[in-house]
Amino acid sequence: MSVTIVNARIFTGGALREGAIVAEGGVITRMGRTPSPADEVIDAHGNMILPGLVDMHVHFREPGATQKEDFHTGSRAAVAGGVTTVLDEPNNTPVIDTPAALKQKLDTIRGKALVDYGVTVALNDHNLDALPEFERLGATAYAEFDELGDKPTGLTDAGMLLDAMKAVKDAGGLLLMNCREAEIVDHEVARLRRVSRNGLLDYNSSFPRVAESVAAAKRLLMAESVGVRAHLREVSTVETLRVLGALKGNVTAEARPDHLFLNEEDSAHLGPLAQQWTPIRGRGDVVELLKALSAGLVDTVASDHAPHTLEEKQPGYKNIWDSPPGIPAVETMLPLLLTEVSRGTLTLPRLVEATSTAPARILGVHPRKGTIAVGSDADLVVVNPNEEWTIAGEELHGKTRWTPYEGRRVKGRVLMTLVRGTLTYDRGDFRGEAGQGRFLKLETH
Repeated sequence: MSVTIVNARIFTGGALREGAIVAEGGVITRMGRTPSPADEVIDAHGNMILPGLVDMHVHFREPGATQKEDFHTGSRAAVAGGVTTVLDEPNNTPVIDTPAALKQKLDTIRGKALVDYGVTVALNDHNLDALPEFERLGATAYAEFDELGDKPTGLTDAGMLLDAMKAVKDAGGLLLMNCREAEIVDHEVARLRRVSRNGLLDYNSSFPRVAESVAAAKRLLMAESVGVRAHLREVSTVETLRVLGALKGNVTAEARPDHLFLNEEDSAHLGPLAQQWTPIRGRGDVVELLKALSAGLVDTVASDHAPHTLEEKQPGYKNIWDSPPGIPAVETMLPLLLTEVSRGTLTLPRLVEATSTAPARILGVHPRKGTIAVGSDADLVVVNPNEEWTIAGEELHGKTRWTPYEGRRVKGRVLMTLVRGTLTYDRGDFRGEAGQGRFLKLETH
């Protein structure tokens, strides 16, 4: 089927250009001022068209926790937020750390997604020999955690982490590294629980800033020594930015929306609704993180969409240790970033680079994804950059209808999202079919 989008301002070649886009068979075949006949014609009414976002960090919770989210509902939220490709995390039940678990997950989620997707594998101290089998099944991105399901992975040992880096390099994969020095965090958690400190700010202080910057420095130095392709996630503090400035090398770095748009001074009243694995930080960190994103020191933004039900979060109002960290974020990420563009703190080219082009390059799917060009997939987002609206949890499209951004005014709204040329989201209506999303074998070599 062919589709033509007319009357558009298309972001291509680093700038907005007026014209039309023609796609056939899910691929862009022509761009220019003169539209071509097509089976379907979409009028953009002068609005912007951006490349679909590539979100490298989502938790769609399937298999194992589908009361929170599943691959269909998560992908609904994604397309409503302009995201057309996702990389899903491995902290499922069972944890995706064996070839059998990976195969089970792929079988379970097949036929459900509205967006294209890849999946990650959790590294541990007993699966490094299995990396060739993971690659055969189509997974080449490997996530480093110090624990999964409250169980240590074995990679808390620096020697094992070094072995894991070498194994990922030998397999030609991508290592996803977390900025968390587990020994410091575990020590602080135990201390705070002993003295019955149980609010959001107490939870935040259990993950001290130094636990992030020390972990980042160690991993950057180790990754450089090994020569592994690596990506550092959840950068949140000024100190870690200084570490990146000194040691980054060829490693890419990622920030989350909550670290860019929430701070603990203004959000303490949210309690568990602002509780994150890597906690939100201070106003000064937010300012410097936005500057680092604008300058390119931070390469990408990824949502870390990690929803929990309100019932699961509720106990955290009395005792923060009784609620799980994580927030829904995939649908609100782009409007929050577009608001910064309207304020002049972020340029549109930098937004596109950080949310589409750079993630696609890192995952090895560029120029198929992450750009608008002839020969690329027609993953397209029609955006009205001038529409102001208020974020409301009840209007979001994942399973958990809450957000820490409740009541926040933003400027910039997703009107339509096309996934490989199929109009999938159209002003609140979903027109795509479950299962249209394809599993992507990432070319991370």
